Amino acid sequence: AQHGLFEQVPRLANDIAVPEYCACGDFAGANAWFGTAGTVTPLHHDSQDNLLAQVVGYKYIRLYDHLQTRFLYVSKGGRGEGISAQGNISPVNCEAPDHHAHPLLREAKYKEVLLGPGDMLFIPARHWHYVRSLSPSFSVNFWF
Repeated sequence: AQHGLFEQVPRLANDIAVPEYCACGDFAGANAWFGTAGTVTPLHHDSQDNLLAQVVGYKYIRLYDHLQTRFLYVSKGGRGEGISAQGNISPVNCEAPDHHAHPLLREAKYKEVLLGPGDMLFIPARHWHYVRSLSPSFSVNFWF
């Protein structure tokens, strides 16, 4: 789960170096991600570029280019502050798709990545990503 660990324990931020690649934009912050094996982050996109650095454990990531959005059944943004309020979430289950409910999903092209300790993945703004921890996991992401 996403956690504002660096705000809660500021001294921990001293152990994390912001990658030089973040100089390509305005650094917007970092988050810590903890999870057990099987922890899933549903298919979504972020409005900023993202570097995801894997510190401990392994993650499976599925990436869809923003041009695939028309096949992903995006939840429309709504009122309030719920998970779908921003309109950047898809209800599809990437690993067990319901093609009856989401027939266009068959048309969506994607890439798969296995991220391990020491790996870092660039996820461009508005590119869709689904994440599942394959083992107990700790990651840090940097938005810019």
